[in-house]
Amino acid sequence: MTRTPSARVVALLAVAFAATPAAAAAPTDDVLRVAPPDAALVLLVRDARGHADAVAGSPFAAWFPASALGKQLLAAGDVRRLREAAAPVLVALGVTPEELLNNVFGDAVAFAYTPAAPADPAGERALLLVRPRKPETLAKLIDRLNEIQTGNGEVKAVVRREHLGEPYFERQKAGGGAEFYAFRGPVFAYSGSEADVRAVVGRDKTAPPVADKAPELAAKMARLGVADALAVLLVNPRPFDAEFRAKTAAAKPDEEPFLRQFAEAWAALDAAALYVAVGADAEVGVALDFRPTALPQTARAWLTGDRPASALWPAVPADALVAVAARFRAADLLDTVRAVLPVRGKAALDASLADTLGPVVGRDRLPLVLDALGPDWALWLEPPVAGSGPLPAAVGVVRVKAAGPRAKETQRAMERAVGFGFQAARVAYNATHADQIELLETPDGDAVVTSLVGAKAFPPGVQPAFAFKAGYLVVASTSAAVERFRPPTGDAKGGEAVAARVSGPAIREYVRTHRDAIAEMLAAAGRGEKADVAKQFDQFAAVLEPVERMEILIRGSESGVRVAVRVKLVKPLK
Repeated sequence: MTRTPSARVVALLAVAFAATPAAAAAPTDDVLRVAPPDAALVLLVRDARGHADAVAGSPFAAWFPASALGKQLLAAGDVRRLREAAAPVLVALGVTPEELLNNVFGDAVAFAYTPAAPADPAGERALLLVRPRKPETLAKLIDRLNEIQTGNGEVKAVVRREHLGEPYFERQKAGGGAEFYAFRGPVFAYSGSEADVRAVVGRDKTAPPVADKAPELAAKMARLGVADALAVLLVNPRPFDAEFRAKTAAAKPDEEPFLRQFAEAWAALDAAALYVAVGADAEVGVALDFRPTALPQTARAWLTGDRPASALWPAVPADALVAVAARFRAADLLDTVRAVLPVRGKAALDASLADTLGPVVGRDRLPLVLDALGPDWALWLEPPVAGSGPLPAAVGVVRVKAAGPRAKETQRAMERAVGFGFQAARVAYNATHADQIELLETPDGDAVVTSLVGAKAFPPGVQPAFAFKAGYLVVASTSAAVERFRPPTGDAKGGEAVAARVSGPAIREYVRTHRDAIAEMLAAAGRGEKADVAKQFDQFAAVLEPVERMEILIRGSESGVRVAVRVKLVKPLK
């Protein structure tokens, strides 16, 4: 007996509402309750409707069309052409884009995927789960699609099946093969695999209600700190374990230490996620959650625990174009590098350090010097002062924290080493040039700023310099930048560590002020025509027009770490 389209709609709705739990759960939990907990990848998009409405009504949405970048993108007409291309399909299905967002895909959508194992090429699994706001809208849409495709011969028949006494449907394709779908409560499931849809039916009947226990996948997202993100790609490491073990076993001797350390860290990884979060700002990041005791000791310090920000951030000028800061000891970093190197690599690294730095600081003092470098590091570019040339000033700072009975000896060795580097550069240049570089020493409070001066040797405004100031080694492209540096008074603070910062207003102002001079300098160096270079600077400034600040953040916990790029726009997104 052939069913009419309206009969199938009624059947689908009857199944949907008959299986709906008495206590309504959040749309995300509804989806994750029936999603395969062992899937290698689960992509979840939650509350797309709410996010779209918030962004559409935001100050940024009101500002963007009038911006230079907004005008350029809107004039391209890509969105309009996309809507025009999709219009005939949507008309045939009897649905509008607004209905699709508001009533079908706007609450929660998940896609679960597991690739085929090498030993099982047919073992690929893929499943789509949708929690529509209005199940009747999706049911009518499916019914209409079935009607169109059976009418044109793409689908031979839509057949009702049962599993555990519950219905699901098979779409038999004219060219062979089939697709399967079912409504389980408010959730729609679709897959090219009958086993995957039957598994959804089984999980729906056996998984505990959300009110009793959060779904396993939801709990993982909560541990990762991404449960409220707009989009999350959750990674289950376990389906990839065999592949990593095989690669480690087949590794060459030079590759084996790194792969072994990586495989151990991977085995300790419980879950990982890529995510996109949209609030007043936008954030894109990666989150990792480990079993800390299973991690190699060298990796544990980098991948778990509190991540304090560098104590140098207060010393970075507010108008710095770009800044990077970190907190680690040089000796700890070298120990980590050694841990992943083969025996020959360890020996080569140690020999290189001994041959290059040993003669300068003294081979017996080298371990003390490496132990004293850090933990606070920073590097930034700041705008040039008026009349000093178009190049930004580059500044690098590292805390020198020598301790023990040889602390003064260690710091003095470092001062001599840096001074030797400046003297060697001066001698090398003067030996081959008629013009000469001078080495100047200028008092700066309790410090002395040592700088290289040569009108022809360096671009306008560049005067390499260094100084040791209150326990910090400061190296910069201008002596004025060294003199401006003020050592921070506080120590590092835990919580959210900023690793890098980009200032949109500072870069735009720099490009506006120095574009022509930099373009002329690059053109003279053979990097293109001046007009073309200037145009590239304009395009770069236009791309950054919506950006107030961009930061790389590191958030640590007892069991993992989260690294994110957060973009603060000139107007809030919500």
